[in-house]
Amino acid sequence: MHPCTATRRRPMLWAMLFLALPATFAANLALHKPYTMPPPNYKLCTDPDDATQLTDGQRTTGHFWTSKTTVGWSSSRPIEITIDLGKVQPIGGISLSTAGGVADVHWPTGILVLLSDDKRAWVLAGDLVELSDKEDPAPAYGTYNTHVYQTDQITGRARYVKLVAETGQVFLFVDEIEVIEGDPGLLEQPTEGPVVGDVRNFVTKHAFARLLRAELMGDLQAVRDDIATSPAAARAAFQQTAQELATRIGLTVIEDTKAFRAVVPMVPLQREIFQLQAKVWQAQGKPPLRLWQTHRWDPLAATAEPMPNAPAPVVQTAMMQNEYRADVLNVTNASDQEMVLQLRIEGVPGRPHPPWLTVRQVLAVGTRRFVAVAAALPEAERNARGWTIRVPAGMTRQIWFDVCSKMLPPGLRRGQIVLAGGPGAPQTTPLVIRVHDLQFPKETTLNLGGWAYTDRVGAGGVTEQNREELVAYLREHYVNAPWATNGILPRGTFNEAGDFVELPDTERFDSFRKLWPGARHYMVYVAQGDGGGFKKEFAGFDLGTPAFENALANWARFWAAYMRRSGLQPEQLALLIIDEPHGTEWYDALSQYTRVINRAAPELTLWVDPQVHDAETCLEMLRSVDVIVPHRPQWLAQKPWFHELFRQMHSEGKQLGLYSADGPARTFDPFAYYLLQQWHCFKIGGTWAGFWSFGGDSRFSVWNEYAAAGRGSYCPSFMGPEDVTPGKYMEAVR
Repeated sequence: MHPCTATRRRPMLWAMLFLALPATFAANLALHKPYTMPPPNYKLCTDPDDATQLTDGQRTTGHFWTSKTTVGWSSSRPIEITIDLGKVQPIGGISLSTAGGVADVHWPTGILVLLSDDKRAWVLAGDLVELSDKEDPAPAYGTYNTHVYQTDQITGRARYVKLVAETGQVFLFVDEIEVIEGDPGLLEQPTEGPVVGDVRNFVTKHAFARLLRAELMGDLQAVRDDIATSPAAARAAFQQTAQELATRIGLTVIEDTKAFRAVVPMVPLQREIFQLQAKVWQAQGKPPLRLWQTHRWDPLAATAEPMPNAPAPVVQTAMMQNEYRADVLNVTNASDQEMVLQLRIEGVPGRPHPPWLTVRQVLAVGTRRFVAVAAALPEAERNARGWTIRVPAGMTRQIWFDVCSKMLPPGLRRGQIVLAGGPGAPQTTPLVIRVHDLQFPKETTLNLGGWAYTDRVGAGGVTEQNREELVAYLREHYVNAPWATNGILPRGTFNEAGDFVELPDTERFDSFRKLWPGARHYMVYVAQGDGGGFKKEFAGFDLGTPAFENALANWARFWAAYMRRSGLQPEQLALLIIDEPHGTEWYDALSQYTRVINRAAPELTLWVDPQVHDAETCLEMLRSVDVIVPHRPQWLAQKPWFHELFRQMHSEGKQLGLYSADGPARTFDPFAYYLLQQWHCFKIGGTWAGFWSFGGDSRFSVWNEYAAAGRGSYCPSFMGPEDVTPGKYMEAVR
């Protein structure tokens, strides 16, 4: 992932770093000063000298994350570095050198600089990223670059200088931090800026507000672009209103970040931005109500509108029996007020609420990528004659028509959708449902799972309140290979030779089977290792020892027998022992497990998701398992040896599949990322598919990515603590 590149250290040239400073030499007050920081945890650049390298006056050239002269973190939390200048000093500027642009290393989204005389009261002096980007923006993501964030706009007096870096996603690499000496007169006056008591709480709220403001500014910019094409007579007033809104966006703060729900419009100010959009549309002569269409998988902005001369919409599906299909209708409101529309279906059987039809009001939800995504699919509010659809002023809202042909015999049905109750209404749209004389199978041949870990409450957003609904939702979407943690396969107790003293408790597996009756496979992550390393023991016995082999064999035989006693086949239990093995050490360790299990209980299914980097060193490991499911992004990298390796494994009798674990998934294309993976599996002869992850996140709500640390949500639905709302992503999987 990170190619080694020769690195070297060189002295810093202050005149080049701070061209805006006076010609006289400006001292680096941080040079050789001590600092505190979270323990660095990126192994390729971690060494004892990390304790001094950030202020040693030397710069690294080359790839930071393979150089011991830099300091690196893999963390979703802000990185807090505090430098002790020894005494109160005048501060005239700050710089921080870093690197990024490739290999999932993104530029920091913010670096807050706080100053203090005593480490008790802090003053926010500025955001280094924001100030530096005004003069020298960081390079675009896509190629490796080093970059120095620097500014002379952060000034004040302090003994302690705290930099809080918000990682772009997960990684942060730092080479050198400089604190530039300022005018001595700064010592005679207090530092200007907000006083911060609880730094951690302040940083959380600041990061949250920054994400929200960025999204609001994006919404406002879209309106400003539209203002440029509005009639000249109205343009000046619109521009003034837009500027007033921009000023207010800069002051936006959310006090209760945990209770926030990022459903658009998220705050009253966003509603005002859309109301301005409505007025612009009115000035352009747009009608108050427009019905139009995009493809159901296409992205849809909150203020999207139809192209001129767009064809009249027709909601239609063509499907087999026993299948789910959907189509959409977009509703754009150019009036001054929110429209509350009444939707009814005419001309088809089962009115007013046909049992084969579910009407959903698509909600746009904010993301950490500064854009809202219209993908949440709650059911629309029912009324006596149909459904109620709400469209805020200046917005486009999508209606999702979900058709299930299980209740429909073959044939063609024509009806119409009527929207009434608002300006420009009623309007009608044709509804066409064609069911072919073909039968979609009750069970799919594809083995589908998604690491949701429904065996226990407390992880992955699973609660006592939502677990049964989540399982039902996944089963409805053809998940037949559910995942569980290793807690359902306890080790038991062994003597020194590896013989059972006490047999494993089967209670948790019993409960998991009852939760998922009829599953084709029960998938268990045994958790003996992952990409960060692997365990060198099992049940306390060192890897490769006779006691290890005996204990592992007894354990495998016990669980194979359990499957038989439960009326199941042992091969229905699939074991992922080491997650994503990607080097010879991982391959060798995994092979020690698989050799023992294959001798003791060969009926058990051994499953692996390898991330291999050559076609030779992994062969013994791959040949020792039953199911091989490589990472689809690796397959798409178009490496001929990679494709040939897995084709060879398939020809040798190994079951094949694909999984995807990129993210966060909110801004991904449901078609390309979710739907096409199943067809890709079919193309290569695969019978397994997986996604990380069909579960949510217990640290934050999937309805509120702004409160997340790091990447954000991977969940293809919108899980709450008490329920599960469908999402377009999971519909694409189905």
